[in-house]
Amino acid sequence: MGALKNLSDKARSFLASKARGAHVSLNRATYTELFFDLVFIFCIRSILPLITSADDSASDWYSYYTFWFTTALMLQIWFNSTIFMNRFGTGRLPDIVFLFTNMFLLFVMTQAISTSWEHYLIYNVCWILVIVNTIAHWLVRYFLIANPSEQITRDTRLAVITLGIQALLVLVSHALPKNPAQVVCLVALLTGYLFWYAGSKNQMNEENREHLVERCALLIILTFGETLVWFGGGFGTYEELYTPIMHFLLIVGMFLVYLNEIMNVLDPGKLRGGKIYMAITAWLTFCLVNVTAGFEATVKSTTILGIDGDVFLGASITVFMLSFFMLTPFNRYRISSKRWIIARMIACALVLIQTSVVAAVAQQALTNIAVFEGGFATLSTNLQYALMLVAVIATYAVLAIDRIAVRRARREAENAVEPEMPQLFDAY
Repeated sequence: MGALKNLSDKARSFLASKARGAHVSLNRATYTELFFDLVFIFCIRSILPLITSADDSASDWYSYYTFWFTTALMLQIWFNSTIFMNRFGTGRLPDIVFLFTNMFLLFVMTQAISTSWEHYLIYNVCWILVIVNTIAHWLVRYFLIANPSEQITRDTRLAVITLGIQALLVLVSHALPKNPAQVVCLVALLTGYLFWYAGSKNQMNEENREHLVERCALLIILTFGETLVWFGGGFGTYEELYTPIMHFLLIVGMFLVYLNEIMNVLDPGKLRGGKIYMAITAWLTFCLVNVTAGFEATVKSTTILGIDGDVFLGASITVFMLSFFMLTPFNRYRISSKRWIIARMIACALVLIQTSVVAAVAQQALTNIAVFEGGFATLSTNLQYALMLVAVIATYAVLAIDRIAVRRARREAENAVEPEMPQLFDAY
């Protein structure tokens, strides 16, 4: 036993010596993480038919709940890996092995998703294996650190405990009937978000902040890319050219608004532990996925939650735009103008009017007041075209409003810190 213990100590010492100089904070996303992002976006795309391809041309509440639950779980898996890589990742072989294992399990999990849950066993087994793989990733990295600090030890213990509880809850759900099992799985999902507290300190260093901002930005950008791919795939189903042009301009405008936020507004130094910023990124990603579903429902003339596809699309875009107010605490400059807030809210609200429902109401109102009388069969279509144009202009107005506000705030900040010049040359 003494010889075995001595050999184990030597092995640990050898591995630790190899890892001692290997771990530095990642300030850039690795190629493996980028590949993981692509797999994640593919998995999100795989579950969109839950709400866009209903047999009765309408997505019910349970279909949307299944879509929401699975999207939230996949976002949780993505952020769990991001937290780990942000704190302990090196981008070397162990990280590559564990990340690719999770990729494969995500592939299998998405193929088992349906509203009837006939393959729930495969789904839950993959969920448990993802948790076990994540726990193993933490323990391997902890084992390779020569002299782990109290913070690292505490984070690792919390990660193992919270993820272990989540895996246990998922396992217990198999012993219950369908409805109680789904409640237990929901509790397991919510429990898993406690993991977010395990991998982020109250104050990150500069390298950690740069890595986290890049990882979150890549997720949003790739989700935009998937929205555009989904839009492009249905381009040929449009009956005319005007609508796809307007929809394309909407996607581009939303992307430019986000890009301006990341490049000109966000201050990484204000992220602190990054937990709130990650939660906001998760919400923005979910909003974008709903935008994609709205485009699909609009093209297929289906409803989501009893809402017409174009109405759901307009609402999703508006919510996405308004959600940027949540990033205000992380703004590089103090933008406190009430006019900016009101103007931005009005511009966002105008995006909602691009729908056929609004056009139909407007047509009915014009008919009732006898402004137009029979013979205007295309009135509703022309009104909808006009409202789409207003929505596109409003989207780019948000970008213009933001850039003007930032420019003014930057100028005010520069004037506030500009030192007074000494009056030495007044005589000249």
